Amino acid sequence: MPEPRTEPSPVLRVALLGNGTKPEVVAEADRLGRELRSRPRLELTGIDLGPDSDLTCLEADVALVLGGDGTVLHTARRMGDCPIPVLGINLGRLGFLADLAPSEFLDRLDDLCDRRLTIDNLMTLDCTIRHPDGRSETFRGLNDVVLRAAPPFHLIELGIRIDGESVISYRGDGLILATPVGSTGHSLSAGGPILPPDAQMFVITPICAHTLTQRPLVDSGHKWYEIAPEVTESHAVTAVIDGQIQRKLGPGDRVAVRRGESPFPMVRLPGHSFYRTLRNKLGWGADPALDRRSGAGSG
Repeated sequence: MPEPRTEPSPVLRVALLGNGTKPEVVAEADRLGRELRSRPRLELTGIDLGPDSDLTCLEADVALVLGGDGTVLHTARRMGDCPIPVLGINLGRLGFLADLAPSEFLDRLDDLCDRRLTIDNLMTLDCTIRHPDGRSETFRGLNDVVLRAAPPFHLIELGIRIDGESVISYRGDGLILATPVGSTGHSLSAGGPILPPDAQMFVITPICAHTLTQRPLVDSGHKWYEIAPEVTESHAVTAVIDGQIQRKLGPGDRVAVRRGESPFPMVRLPGHSFYRTLRNKLGWGADPALDRRSGAGSG
């Protein structure tokens, strides 16, 4: 009996994105563009290095984003509610979203051509700032919402409600409400726990709390969170979304955060491991001598 015929995989359409104001991004985009065009199973649909291009109707199956985690976060917002899968290629320093160096990507280019990849649908957040006069502003985020003291930098007080129930009042330098992806960022620096990227949870981490009893809290991603800051002329508060959008809050403003309706798809090539990334990027729980004996750091 003849062997059944297998249809060839369709051509994978790929777009190259990044911040073209950085010379290293432009140079890397040119180099990778040549490599991608040389592969018959890939179609380079375009190179867009503009900082504010509309990416809501990007014609590609996968977007390669050149830069650091900040570039990936900026790209996620520009894609809106219908993002395409993103593969981050790290041209920055410490990267969790963009954790693949250009040389590593080229070594695994055949995996991309053969569609040997997985897609992690990462939890996003919607942050709505509600003003006393009824106006509101909503922002999409992937990492975190930070409420922090603004000049003249006094301690601030923040009350938090979860699903409408008053939970706790924090007093200190501020508060971080982070997604699992954001748990390895500002929240981690402030003493918060690490959450796996596929979790559906929020972590609430105080910044330099005034009392030692105020500790980080992990709760469900299916709930909604409202933060009420005490804002006066001498106690100013700023809301920061993903470290890139800043809004000064006024008296009576409320900040509501809930899980975003659309997840953000990230591409992972074979050999990727969240825990390996933690070890490589943070030296997390690593015993160098043990790694050398067991070969755990290879591959």
